[in-house]
Amino acid sequence: MKPIFKKVESKSEEAFVAKIDQFSQFYNKWHFHPELELTHIVKGRGTRFIGDHIEYFEDGDLLLVGSNLPHVWKNQNEESELAVAQVVQFLPTFLGNEVLGKLEFKQVQNLLTRSAYGLKIVGDTKGQVLRQLDVLFDAKSSLERLITLIRILDLLGKSTDLIPMSSSLFIVKADKQQVDRLNLVIDYTITNFASKITLDDVASMSNMSVSNFCKYFKARMKKTYVQYLTEVRIGLSCKLLIENKMSVHQIAFESGFVNISNFNRAFKLTKQVTPLSYRKSYHLD
Repeated sequence: MKPIFKKVESKSEEAFVAKIDQFSQFYNKWHFHPELELTHIVKGRGTRFIGDHIEYFEDGDLLLVGSNLPHVWKNQNEESELAVAQVVQFLPTFLGNEVLGKLEFKQVQNLLTRSAYGLKIVGDTKGQVLRQLDVLFDAKSSLERLITLIRILDLLGKSTDLIPMSSSLFIVKADKQQVDRLNLVIDYTITNFASKITLDDVASMSNMSVSNFCKYFKARMKKTYVQYLTEVRIGLSCKLLIENKMSVHQIAFESGFVNISNFNRAFKLTKQVTPLSYRKSYHLD
C-alpha cells in the first residue's frame, strides 16, 4: 500500500489551517499532502516515521514536516487516553510567490526548502515557537493568526535549533510502479515489524529476487533493508523502555529481536547508549 494522499480540509478563503487534534489515535496511515505541517504534540507518545526516519515521540515534541514528505504517527497511548496535538498546515505558496520571493522572506524560503527533510525544533527556539503557537490559537482575528504564523516562520528561518530528520530527500513524485513497490514494503514493515520478517518476504512482495531487492532498496533509502527494519524496531523499544513496565529481555522480544545480545548490540549502535542506560536517563529519580 502506497502512502495515501490526504486532503487537508480548509475553507477556500483561509490562508492556512490551524486546529487542535484530539484522538485516541492520530491519523495512523502513512500519508503525504502538499501542505507543510507544524505539529506540537501536547499529549501523546509512540513511534513516528518521517521519510526514512524512525523515532520515538512524546509529549512536547515540535516538528515541521515538509510538503509531500510521507509521515505517520503510530500513537501508543492507553486506549482510555486522548492524544492531543496543535497542528498548523499551510501550502508553500500560502503568501503568494511574489511575496515569498522578496528579500524579507529569504530565510523563510530557505526554511521551506530545508523542511523537505523534516525538522525537529529544539532548544530556545522551541520555547519561543510554543509561546507563539499559544498566541496563534488564542488570536481573535484571521489577520492576527496570519501575522503570528509569519512570525513563527521567521523565527524558524533564523534558528540553528533545527534538526533534520529524514537522511535522504524522500521523493513521492517518481515513477508510479517504483513508488508503489517501495511504499508497499514500507507499509508492510511499519505494520509487521514486531513479527519475524525475512528478506524473502519483502523481496517476494516486490516481485524481485533477494539480491535485486537489496540493491533496489539501498539505492532509494540510502540504507539496507535490514538497517531500516532494525531502526523501526529500536523505535518501538525506546517507547517500551521509557514506559518502564517490562524488563529489557521482554522488550527485546516484544520489539522483534530474536535474542537479547542482538538487541543490545543494535540498540547501542543506533542510540550510542545501552538500553539500560537509555531507560535510566528517563528515570533518574
